Amino acid sequence: MALKLTDDQSMELAMQEALLGAGFVSPNPMVGCVILNSQGELLSKGHHGIYGGPHAEANAIQGLKPEQLKSARVFVTLEPCAHEGKTPSCAKALAKLPLAEVIYGLLDPNPLVSGAGIKILQSAGIKTTHFAKRQDDLEEVCEHFLMNFRAQKPFVSIKVASSLDGQLALKTGESQWITGEASREKAHELRAIHDITVVGKNTVLTDDPQLNIRHPRFPGKENKILILDSSAECLKRPDLRIFKTHRPENIFVAVASDISSPLAKTLRVGTQPKGQLNLKELLARLWQSSVRSVFVEGGAQVVSSFISQQEAHRLYLFQAPIILGANSGKAWSEGVNIENMSEKIQLKTPKVQQLDSDLLITGRLFN
Repeated sequence: MALKLTDDQSMELAMQEALLGAGFVSPNPMVGCVILNSQGELLSKGHHGIYGGPHAEANAIQGLKPEQLKSARVFVTLEPCAHEGKTPSCAKALAKLPLAEVIYGLLDPNPLVSGAGIKILQSAGIKTTHFAKRQDDLEEVCEHFLMNFRAQKPFVSIKVASSLDGQLALKTGESQWITGEASREKAHELRAIHDITVVGKNTVLTDDPQLNIRHPRFPGKENKILILDSSAECLKRPDLRIFKTHRPENIFVAVASDISSPLAKTLRVGTQPKGQLNLKELLARLWQSSVRSVFVEGGAQVVSSFISQQEAHRLYLFQAPIILGANSGKAWSEGVNIENMSEKIQLKTPKVQQLDSDLLITGRLFN
């Protein structure tokens, strides 16, 4: 017996489909598509699987005959593309089919699309409907892409692993392991779905991490690394594991003066009055280097800098059911100064996920 779906269930399934493209489609958006036949039964589903490959709509209609699609209804998380790029226009492909309706979650902010896909469908006599519900969830699915086009800047996520009382390490520097294995695996997944991972020089010099991707969904995937090191101290240490793990073209070092090194690409960035690197300028340099999403995994100083300079868009807080104590611990927000309650930083659209004994709390920060 065929599965009948409501409109809400269909868009939920389309969002689930979209997320299957995480880590494989950047700089394109994650998009999911679900098709119901004229009786409201699930006919097919698809997602954008890899950059340069077929889009969600093309994957969903693949193998279906026109008679199966007669009076069918298509649910897609993002407006079907109107332009011809690495792949044909999805809107034009759908316009050739005997569809009754296309229900879309969000308008595409890309000026090459932005309503043009809808017009193509309407000109073909296909009804188009904006799915007005679940807008926060739909935006979250492709928030990197939306930020890129709306603000012409990379999307910045911050990851913190802390105790219940907000400590990410002991004052001695010991921090392994606060959270459990499930949290660490999730963190590797997040590392894989962002274009570049950011850490500070202290993390590199003290912990000597590899900062590569170790997750079963992404075997062999290479990632880019950015080290915030205004004085270029880490470039004096070619023995560090990070330089042995990653190719030089995948390592960036943000510095405050002109310097070059065979170990990595250097980005000269201005500084703030207190000596911190100017993160707005840094993100602009990364944008010029085709970096579209940033995953900040640094210590307290790095995390606090991104928050204090309001250059963070999402927080991923992994919280372990332990207490380290403020006297013996190091708070991840130690560099953030709030003088009045009216200045408090509010997490928008927060969500909580259980990861074995840990909690993952996530939500939007600054727009």
